[in-house]
Amino acid sequence: MDVPRLHPGSPSCRPVVVPGTSPPLDSPEALPPQVEDALTLGHFVATGLIYKLEGARTERRLDQERPLQGQPRVELQRPFVMVPGWTTRQEAFHDLGSKLTEGGLNGGQVFFVQDGRFFQDFETSIQAAPDSVPAEARVFQVVMKDGHAPPDVAADELDRNFEAIRQATGAPRLDVEAYSMGGLSTRVYLDRGGKAVGRLMMLGTPNRGTRFAELARHVIQRDIRWAMSMGGLTVGDLPALDWMAPDHGKGSSNPRLSDLNSRWEEQASRIEDFHAVAARGLLTPAEKGGPLFTEGDGLVPVASVGPPGVEVTVLSGDKHHGLLNREAETYQEMIRFFGWTPLSEPPPPDSAPKPEPPPAP
Repeated sequence: MDVPRLHPGSPSCRPVVVPGTSPPLDSPEALPPQVEDALTLGHFVATGLIYKLEGARTERRLDQERPLQGQPRVELQRPFVMVPGWTTRQEAFHDLGSKLTEGGLNGGQVFFVQDGRFFQDFETSIQAAPDSVPAEARVFQVVMKDGHAPPDVAADELDRNFEAIRQATGAPRLDVEAYSMGGLSTRVYLDRGGKAVGRLMMLGTPNRGTRFAELARHVIQRDIRWAMSMGGLTVGDLPALDWMAPDHGKGSSNPRLSDLNSRWEEQASRIEDFHAVAARGLLTPAEKGGPLFTEGDGLVPVASVGPPGVEVTVLSGDKHHGLLNREAETYQEMIRFFGWTPLSEPPPPDSAPKPEPPPAP
């Protein structure tokens, strides 16, 4: 999910209804529109400001520490696929992909896959023929044709992309890291009978929904233009936001997510193993009707990450939703869960060679 953009403007409050999406609040029990708008906008703006400020702070730390550089190189036993979420940017996976292919390992490069075709770049401008993808290639990143597409649409793309990777590498199953809404897209793929996934790690996935989606959906439905512009939202985002709205909590209803969650055991039976990973430490919008904020990664509460009955692994410290893949602790979780083989240990902090002082003038 992208960091909201912040700038002033004036509200426009004409309700918008898109076929196949939830209608605006108009029941007799709902608050007056002006009151609902004021409360929602306050929560939406506060969430955006916190998310943006914490994101900038975390990014400065990661740029300074470069935590993945000090982690061990690993050997992957089978193809590893990074699945993006809603509006996921290239930078979300860049450091991880670079680490996994460091020094020519695991095929030596990340292959980007879109609509069943392989590319050498994230912009999908340099296409690679299927027979040019070596059988030893192990690192793949899915690039959705539309980063705003909801999980039921993205699942069809995953089906084509997973099959293309299997055909190119000869691997019967793939290890998948599904980031954010990508976890829901992967679950829809499994729900439809998909069998290409071996081990599945869901990172920051709103398996029980997120209040942020509810806030953003209200802003779009009420056609509050300045708030839509602030968050980079359009009417086209409604289908994805409908999928990510909470399926529990006071006044919350999400039939899509509730239906998907009702068949979690069937989905899990189609894979070898699964792992749900969350982060806490940042103020995160809480369920409607209670405190405004709770523990989470700035967008997804800890309590919303696990599918029904699944124990969640919670990363330590302050971890930001948009930067989870750049964290050393996330990388260590991947090594453990996917069973990657470490090839070298990072050098002790004090053993790195000191630069020679410049010659005296």
